[in-house]
Amino acid sequence: MCRSHKEKRSSYAPEKGVRYDGVYRIEKCWRKVGIQGFKVCRYLFVRCDNEPAPWTSDEHGDRPRPLPAISELKKATDIFERKESPLWDFDEEGSRWKWKKAPPPSKKPANAADLEEGKRTRKAIRHSRKLSTRERLLKEFGCLICQQVMSLPVTTPCAHNFCKSCFEAAFTGKTAIRERNKGGRTLRSQKNILNCPSCPTDISDFLQDLQVNRELMDVIESLKQKSEENEEPAEEEPMNGLEESTDLG
Repeated sequence: MCRSHKEKRSSYAPEKGVRYDGVYRIEKCWRKVGIQGFKVCRYLFVRCDNEPAPWTSDEHGDRPRPLPAISELKKATDIFERKESPLWDFDEEGSRWKWKKAPPPSKKPANAADLEEGKRTRKAIRHSRKLSTRERLLKEFGCLICQQVMSLPVTTPCAHNFCKSCFEAAFTGKTAIRERNKGGRTLRSQKNILNCPSCPTDISDFLQDLQVNRELMDVIESLKQKSEENEEPAEEEPMNGLEESTDLG
């Protein structure tokens, strides 16, 4: 059970935020007429956790105890009280709470569409785990322009990565400053807005001092080297039968 600080009526509510209070078990439930005249459902929760309650200074968890007397049950209807042995119960030998029975099987009918979707999801997860180093390079370190593994990567202020050559080519012929003249007079230069190739962020200042992301480049080079080491050498086939055995004896 979790309790919120917004529950002002409870003396067990935390001072702020939401707090996990432990495992609880429903022992009784009933209906009664509420303050506004409508029937409401009421429950008797009993804490049965192996950890001490957060509002106490106890060093041990809960112990079985008699249920409290509830006066409002006299006017309640549809009273239900648990009779059978609970699944989660106190073990006297181990002096702790634990599962005494397996949970009941689900009665929800299996949906064929859900089963197929589950199979596809599990297959995709297995496939992602088997990605080769080359595929990882393309997926995680691919240039957003040429769609290849980045060479001399640059990272924009908006966190997009490109090859340096691709990035520079995207802004060929464009300048961050535009000179203005009117009637033979030179006016104050105006700044051009140069947007990132992948988003509307203005990166004109970034283009003035383009730097290669050395850390990212080292990671890519390391993965490339690993990919080359894992590649198996291709088997050489005989050429025109010249390497085949010529022993006729």
